[in-house]
Amino acid sequence: MQLSFVPTIDAREIRERLSLLLVTGALLDAALERRIERLAAEFASYAASYPLPLWAPGLALSNEMRGLTEALFPLARPRALFELILRRGCRFDPLLPGSYLYSSASWLDLLHKLSPRLTTADPAPVLRLIAEDDDARAAFLFALMLPQHFGGGFDRYREQYRWLAVWLGGQAKQCATAIRILDAACGSGEGTYQVAQLVVDAGLGAKSVVHGSTLEPIELFAAAHLHFPHDPEREREYRDRIQQLLGAKGAPSLEFYLDRVDDVPEREPYHLVLCNGLLGGPMLHEPAQLAAAFSGLSARLAPGGLLLAADRFHAGWRLRVPREALIASLRAEGLTPIEVPEGIAAIKP
Repeated sequence: MQLSFVPTIDAREIRERLSLLLVTGALLDAALERRIERLAAEFASYAASYPLPLWAPGLALSNEMRGLTEALFPLARPRALFELILRRGCRFDPLLPGSYLYSSASWLDLLHKLSPRLTTADPAPVLRLIAEDDDARAAFLFALMLPQHFGGGFDRYREQYRWLAVWLGGQAKQCATAIRILDAACGSGEGTYQVAQLVVDAGLGAKSVVHGSTLEPIELFAAAHLHFPHDPEREREYRDRIQQLLGAKGAPSLEFYLDRVDDVPEREPYHLVLCNGLLGGPMLHEPAQLAAAFSGLSARLAPGGLLLAADRFHAGWRLRVPREALIASLRAEGLTPIEVPEGIAAIKP
């Protein structure tokens, strides 16, 4: 699916664009209803034989609870129906294996992680709800693909932004009138808008281009439309933060599009490529993966272009993929590393 969006917060336009991704209307049919009823009966049997307190919001989980639940009511059973409904409701292949549906250790863990989206231990009511109601289904899918801990938020790389503001100011003083910037693996887009604001502050905004890219369509949609149906407060705060940037005089041209960092680029090269929160972490850490990613990022740089990458990974990932290994990967692509106050950076000769 080749998707790209120019940002907007117009409600009618968002609804129309969302229909490109998600199926509208009810999905519940007789066959699905029978499967939900069978699952409800399995849950009732589990609840009747489970010797510990049933899950409720706020319950502290123990390994004993997890083990017993997985033995009596395996996560694979409700997961199969959630996945069936969500896939039917998407016009693309959602990356559900990377979500809590697969990373949770048990049904109890999934309940805990998706509370308050899941409010009862029995999965049948919410399965019927998301099968019948497309708004509820969309909110559930967004909650699954955009959990709060997935790195969303502004000001995550403050030292990088301070350094970048000085660098952009230097570009403006060198008589540059425009710059092309890519925020690769942009997630829900906060960093993309922050660098766009830095471009405006440097006086380079009017003719410049700032793009964000991600391989996940729900992330892409959230970034381009500041749209979080599962989290109205986050949506409101996000829009308050960057609404003035959208359509402002002197703002750069903004666009978000689907892309993988290890694919052959299809856009013009960029003067600056950001790739924060990806390289060397849980999503991308194997040597072959890293080599392909650095190759793809290098290919997106124009000669003289700058690559910046920072992260907030815990120390375990830094032990597995130390900074020295990342710098070696930069050199392997013919890039020249430079010192920056946060993360790594390199220039393409």
